[in-house]
Amino acid sequence: MASITELMKQDSISNSDSLLHDIDSRIKLIVLVLIIIFAVSSENYIVFAAVEAYLLILIYLSNISIKEALMRVALIIPFGLFIALFQPFIQPGDIIYNLPLGIHITQQGIAFAELLLARLVISVTSVVLFSYITPMQDVAEAFRKLHIPNEFAMIFSLFVRFLFLFFDELQNLRQAQASRCHGLSSDLPYMWRLKNAGYLVLMMFLRAYEKGEVVFESMLCRGYSSESKLYTDNERLSNKSIAYLLITILLMVVLLLLQYLAII
Repeated sequence: MASITELMKQDSISNSDSLLHDIDSRIKLIVLVLIIIFAVSSENYIVFAAVEAYLLILIYLSNISIKEALMRVALIIPFGLFIALFQPFIQPGDIIYNLPLGIHITQQGIAFAELLLARLVISVTSVVLFSYITPMQDVAEAFRKLHIPNEFAMIFSLFVRFLFLFFDELQNLRQAQASRCHGLSSDLPYMWRLKNAGYLVLMMFLRAYEKGEVVFESMLCRGYSSESKLYTDNERLSNKSIAYLLITILLMVVLLLLQYLAII
């Protein structure tokens, strides 16, 4: 429940008005991909620091709380941290510490774990920024404008449209259960709660199936087929969107040039 509520709050923030919110969704998606590719292909920590500082500046210009954004990043980092923790033990290299059962910690493994975490922080920060300044429906529209396979764009568009609808359905089911004293309170026996949770999942599955059938029949009645293409407007890119893309590319080129000249 909390995750859906946070998602609804985030979608509300993404519809705000700021310097970056008005940029074309295609450009925001392209910049996201460019930053992630640039981060995972670099091994220079000064480059990582520069890109992270650039992302924090963009978050500030978007009228988003930097503290809240960093907290969101910190919530995701532990998943990557779990992978990084194993690297010192599995990467071959110079052994700096021996553990029982033939387990070794290597210098190269520690270096790779640090590199992995640095890349992860950059990637997650860029994704958090993108999610804060781009509504989910605009993401689906950007997929279509960038000629992503039509099936993928259609599935994502339907996912966005019906995610909150199913959340409302789940809320209605839980409210109906609570009004009949069939809630999931911790005061009730565990098996009773487990049984009611099973009923809840079953009802959600049936509602989802019924809703899917109704929606598909409605789409067929309106002429939908596997070859159908959704309409997308051919809106020209604004100067602000072009400038956002060019500034990001210029930053990457400057950092690469500084690396090539061995300045950083």
